[in-house]
Amino acid sequence: MSDEEICTIIASVIPKKAAKGGIRPDMSLRGDLGVDSLALMSIVFVLEENTGIDAFGQVDRFVAAEFVSDIIDIVRQG
Repeated sequence: MSDEEICTIIASVIPKKAAKGGIRPDMSLRGDLGVDSLALMSIVFVLEENTGIDAFGQVDRFVAAEFVSDIIDIVRQG
């Protein structure tokens, strides 16, 4: 799965206002996109559904993620 595909999945979950202009790997989840704990769990759920990874088995890694690139790395490592 490409970076762009993962960014598109993330953009589908967060409010459209936050995703305006697109999502890039260098964006801060909290600072740039306003992702809170509820939004993060939604992202985790959708990523698990769309990629088949065991996202909830790695929830601690997702909680520690600060940037979109961190999420991309977690998905790639499966």
